[in-house]
Amino acid sequence: MQVSSGLVKYRFDFLKYRFAGLAFSVLLLVTGLVAYVVRGGFSYHIDFTGGAEIRVSFQKPLEIGAMRQALGGDTTSGAEIQELGSDGKSFLITLHMDTLAENLEDSFKALLQQSFPDNPVEISGIEQVGPEVGRDIKWNSFVAVFLSLILLLFYIAVRSQFRYAAGATIALLHDVLMMLVFILLTGEQISVHILAAVLAVLGYSLNDTIVIFSRVRDNLKKMSGLSEYDIINLSINQTLKRTILTSVSTFLSILAIIILGGDTLRGLSMVMGVGVVVGTYSSIYVATAIMYMLKKQPKTTDSASSTL
Repeated sequence: MQVSSGLVKYRFDFLKYRFAGLAFSVLLLVTGLVAYVVRGGFSYHIDFTGGAEIRVSFQKPLEIGAMRQALGGDTTSGAEIQELGSDGKSFLITLHMDTLAENLEDSFKALLQQSFPDNPVEISGIEQVGPEVGRDIKWNSFVAVFLSLILLLFYIAVRSQFRYAAGATIALLHDVLMMLVFILLTGEQISVHILAAVLAVLGYSLNDTIVIFSRVRDNLKKMSGLSEYDIINLSINQTLKRTILTSVSTFLSILAIIILGGDTLRGLSMVMGVGVVVGTYSSIYVATAIMYMLKKQPKTTDSASSTL
């Protein structure tokens, strides 16, 4: 469908749905807020809370219920057990502890071997994080995300105008919140790896936004006779093919990790996949919409409605 303003033609009138897009984002944020209250907050990995993560492998298949019963004692109360793979032989056990334990590997292996004497067990990996270190990592991680948003706001404001910087920064904040909503709804634990995925998506989303904004700035210089409404729509349409190709190719790569990467990488890759979709959406319906709405509107409004 071609949209025409009389002087320029473009295929899709994106700005026409800017308020609907923003309302949809607000609805998702409210959903996330409700989920936060219902779930009692986020679930954090031992990277942020402290504790131990142990990978065990049995020679014979074992029911996860039997594993939970074996670890029901006081020494491992609050243990979280996740089955790795589909053969019932490998498990990931997370222990939340207030202090680091000495000889944890030997004592844990002895406990399992005592519980399952006919099923030899091996500890294939163990990781311990102290509670104080976990709290420091948690604080430093969120400070890093906050400072990155502030620096991006300053950088884009210096390179162009404040409204471009505001649009890009609000879009990035939108992406972070949307990924947090997804994490809340799925019950995924926030870990250093998840945080790295969030930061990677922010870079992807910002790049997409800057490409659109650069085209808008170029078109504003070359097409001074057109309304900014039409110039923004035209710029988004001109960069749409690149946006779609980049998003689809990136998402297919992430989809391969989701399918073939196993349980260890599934949470991280799913957050990245959602982030790519959200980042593409926010570049069009959040960043450009905010940038346009912060424009100093004259008393007589632009021809904000295009004739079909």
